[in-house]
Amino acid sequence: MQLVIIFGTMHVVKKAGLESPEYAPLIRAAYGVTTAAILGLTFYMKGLIAKRNDTTALEYDDATPGSQNERVVTTVAKYDASEVAKLQKSTLFTLAIVVFMHFKFGYIQPLILQSLLPILNLYKNPLFQIHILGKPATDSLKRPWVPENPFAAFTGAGNRDAPAAIATAAGAGASAASDDSEPAAPANNKSSETRKDK
Repeated sequence: MQLVIIFGTMHVVKKAGLESPEYAPLIRAAYGVTTAAILGLTFYMKGLIAKRNDTTALEYDDATPGSQNERVVTTVAKYDASEVAKLQKSTLFTLAIVVFMHFKFGYIQPLILQSLLPILNLYKNPLFQIHILGKPATDSLKRPWVPENPFAAFTGAGNRDAPAAIATAAGAGASAASDDSEPAAPANNKSSETRKDK
């Protein structure tokens, strides 16, 4: 689904000419609103978690790289709060990358993609499903959560894979710009070389 959105968006951007500087302020505003809304929701979820203060015990093996599968003993409230913190850091990290690439290299596509993908990612995030939509923490929402990685075949929960999406969009944008700016080879090169050989 995310790959469809990425390549579909890049196609629309190119066809509609949205990379033109005249659209930049509008696209920046859209990205800013999306990012602010996501951060606002994370703080809202953080408040809900603190208010509910679910002290149900939670034990699991930490599968994070470098953790050596350590046994973690915590509570549901603490676990959820730590997941919200990860989502916030991921969102801010993505923000830094996108802003840098936009103002340093002039890329527009990452701004557009990151105005769309995080909304889908947040909707699928277990934190949103449980604390905003009120779904029970069972089946795929049962803690601890295994981060989804839609780019494994090709950015987890929230925006963890956003850098991969950003790099994909930026690479495509740079390739398109290169194709547009590359001068056409002179049509009479071959005939000129033939005359020289003679």
